[in-house]
Amino acid sequence: MSIMKSMNIDDMLYEAENGKRSPILDRITEEAEPFWHGCEERVKSGRNIKPYVVSRLLKEQYGIKISESAVRNHFENLANLGSQYE
Repeated sequence: MSIMKSMNIDDMLYEAENGKRSPILDRITEEAEPFWHGCEERVKSGRNIKPYVVSRLLKEQYGIKISESAVRNHFENLANLGSQYE
């Protein structure tokens, strides 16, 4: 008997290439994407980004509520991912 979860092959291949999609990424609007991607790129390059400021700016400028701890965890995961391949 085979037990198979409901994820389709395309989703699995996407996740294999890009990593698991974080629920906070679903909240980033098209309008906020340039700011968010800029933050991610800085984190990947080793620059220090303050999660509480990112959280505040997302709320003030784009009306997106993401907790400071969620932003911090996301950035830590990005930084750890980047350091694995150095």
